[in-house]
Amino acid sequence: MMNNIIKCHDCGAREGEYHQPGCDMETCPFCCGQLISCDCPYNLLGIDASEGTWAYNHGLTDEQAEKWDDMLETKGRIPFVRIPVVCALCGQFYPDFFSVPDNEWDKYVIPELTSKVLCRTCYDKQRKLFPDGWRKSKAHHTVKEII
Repeated sequence: MMNNIIKCHDCGAREGEYHQPGCDMETCPFCCGQLISCDCPYNLLGIDASEGTWAYNHGLTDEQAEKWDDMLETKGRIPFVRIPVVCALCGQFYPDFFSVPDNEWDKYVIPELTSKVLCRTCYDKQRKLFPDGWRKSKAHHTVKEII
């Protein structure tokens, strides 16, 4: 018996169920991006959706939308599973989000972590580890100096 029912915050689908049509949390089975904003239906159906075209202004026709739905069903829609947000360095679940300018993030966070989530504590440790930025690091710090 499940005491803690997990639901999609946007459409209410339970874990293991498919999202409701138009849910902003559904994943595209082709590109693994956000289904409602990816270009897969246009690319895979060969539709020009560049600025100024009918598709750019109106989206898919009913016939194209039906073909796209068939393609999604054939490929296999991806059911909802809650994937926790985790700090890439310490493993903290659902850290508080914070914001820094991109140029600052890129200065202190090494490239393999720039697209990952870091908690504030781990970000601050990166700043201490690389006070002049990781590109200018002399890499001579000891663990004791960082902590």
